[in-house]
Amino acid sequence: MGSSIPHWAGITAASRSGGKNLNLDRLGVQVKWITKSGMKWKDLDSSFESEIKKWPAPNYIFIHLGANDLVSMKSKELIENIKCSILRIKVFAPDIRIIWSDILPRPYWHGTLRPKLVEIARKRVNCAVRSFIKTEGQYISRYPAIKASEHNLFRHDGCHLSQVGIGIFLNNIQAAIETFVLGVPTR
Repeated sequence: MGSSIPHWAGITAASRSGGKNLNLDRLGVQVKWITKSGMKWKDLDSSFESEIKKWPAPNYIFIHLGANDLVSMKSKELIENIKCSILRIKVFAPDIRIIWSDILPRPYWHGTLRPKLVEIARKRVNCAVRSFIKTEGQYISRYPAIKASEHNLFRHDGCHLSQVGIGIFLNNIQAAIETFVLGVPTR
């Protein structure tokens, strides 16, 4: 679930080898891309609840969301909203495994004249949520190869990933899900 980045990743995945399931069907995994361009954290709860009413609860939910909130919301408030949503998901679907996908860096943050402060907030949110996710016994997906300084990984808007960036993003998602499904120990 998420905003523009997973939206475009889902479209790209459909045309890649392995398709929208990221070649994970060999492990019995089916991927359903639930995305909305411009999605903000406040949209997650209602989107999740709507999906749970239509479909059986999935084994895993991969959440890549929060970047669109960084410019308009204090990091402390965003962190609390994320924690509440994670706990709410666990109430609705106690057996679900949650995968937190780090908010990515980017060369340009729309809507701010102070991008360095947004970058500090992004790091603060990722660190706090990773810590919370670990204490809840859930999973984390990180993207060390995606750096704001690597302009070829981003479209000209400096916000969305290029095809190269989306390729890295998809490879990370696939590797993370494989690791978690197969029960490979992580740090």
